[in-house]
Amino acid sequence: MKGIADIGLSCFAYTRGKFPLMEAIDLPLGYKSGTAATKLINAYYEKYKPKELDEVKVLYLHAHGPGILHTKKPVYKLEDLKGMKIRATGLSAKVVSNLGGAPVGTTMSEAYDALRTGVVEGAMNPYEALYGFKLGEVVSSTTESYGSAYSTGFFIVMNKAKWNSLPPDIQVIFSQVSAEWIDKQAKIWDDIDKAGKEFVVKRGNKIIPLSKEEDARWAAKVKPLLTDYVKAANEKGLPGDEALKFCLDYLKTNQK
Repeated sequence: MKGIADIGLSCFAYTRGKFPLMEAIDLPLGYKSGTAATKLINAYYEKYKPKELDEVKVLYLHAHGPGILHTKKPVYKLEDLKGMKIRATGLSAKVVSNLGGAPVGTTMSEAYDALRTGVVEGAMNPYEALYGFKLGEVVSSTTESYGSAYSTGFFIVMNKAKWNSLPPDIQVIFSQVSAEWIDKQAKIWDDIDKAGKEFVVKRGNKIIPLSKEEDARWAAKVKPLLTDYVKAANEKGLPGDEALKFCLDYLKTNQK
């Protein structure tokens, strides 16, 4: 906004409270892929055009793959997670709490040592972090808790004055390339999730798919977070009910 940088990438969660309508994307909506999350966040932006983003030119948005549970000992059901210290921050910390775990806040760069030394017993993050941050070396098990899976929304934006200074034909090129990168970025998130899973499978880590019934139990535990979001958004004069319904309906239709 100040023009120190012309274009920037970050995630909405780094400044919680500044983007109240966009925070719906970070909720544990039961994500199953980075593609679904990325397509949703762009459809959501086009639908609501939140005023909280009016001070910049939005080029495109994206969101990572399912945030699920990775632990040093196997977690087969909710009862196994009770009281476990799990690395999580922001909204994912609330997910951990609702599931019965004890969230511990660290940066991603600190997560490896926290797991290695036993400061935490697990972490909540996408598969990709098992390879990208090498967390797969210090956990032994992944619980595919897709019913309670969250994501994190990212933005690529341009300074508004810089955008307005560009000739119309150059603006068109930026818009076209940005639109192409929605699909490209979605594929990248899924590809690196796949690499993360392959990394731990080769290491012999245990992969635990939850049964339909158990997954539904996890989803039910985090449902109050969705209700809390709606209430908070409505109190700000935002369409909380409608926004949540849009997200859930979109995922129901657009992911397997």
